[in-house]
Amino acid sequence: MLAAERRHKILDALRINQAISVAELCQVLEASEATIRRDLTQLEAEGKLERTHGGALVNDTRLSGEDPLAQKETLYRDEKHEIAVKAYETLVEGDSLVMDGGTTTLELSKLIGKSNLKLTIITNSTIVFKELVSNPNLDLYMVGGKVRPNTLAAVGTIALEQLSRFNVEKAFIGTNGIALDAGFTTSDLDEALIKTAMLERAKTRYILADHSKFHKVYLNTFAPLSKVDVLITDKLADPNLIQSIISAYELEILQ
Repeated sequence: MLAAERRHKILDALRINQAISVAELCQVLEASEATIRRDLTQLEAEGKLERTHGGALVNDTRLSGEDPLAQKETLYRDEKHEIAVKAYETLVEGDSLVMDGGTTTLELSKLIGKSNLKLTIITNSTIVFKELVSNPNLDLYMVGGKVRPNTLAAVGTIALEQLSRFNVEKAFIGTNGIALDAGFTTSDLDEALIKTAMLERAKTRYILADHSKFHKVYLNTFAPLSKVDVLITDKLADPNLIQSIISAYELEILQ
């Protein structure tokens, strides 16, 4: 991979995560630590990021917004699939569930779409819905409303009103950030309101999040840690934060 392409991918990763470690970049870009550190030094000299001990932070406000879904899908694909498999294993015939439009819930929808499970599913995501229709045994409900271009998911008062009609067994929700004090956070208020509403409609509430979401805090909290039953993550998630969550809250962790 050329240096220019590699540095572009580093900035793409920062757009999504706001902060990233050298170790994570080495894994994603399949480059040595020395190479990544040289790239970070060059990008810092260009004013495109801020170096930290062991990684980098966004320091350009143009990078701090939410990325389109297609760009988010390119990072941590193996981890997201791993999480989706664990979530899929919690499903039983006849379950009713609600799913939002995150990239990890999208991976779950692909597994369900290829299965023969008989489920009832409500979603606000056009791309999740597209994957689910492959399974003829599903009873599918598509929540309407204003569709956000970044996520291709319906939000707003119409979507919230329609969600209020349903009661389901399980909710599977993605998140942009996880922190001990801030809880589960996302960058957009309308997305936060939808996520909160979905969690409120379910008996058992699952959050699907890869390790890059840990220690991240975004503008809008959609649920404190105490309002979620199960967190499904990958094996690279920070063990210290996981232990703190387990100690402070009755939250089951699946890895």
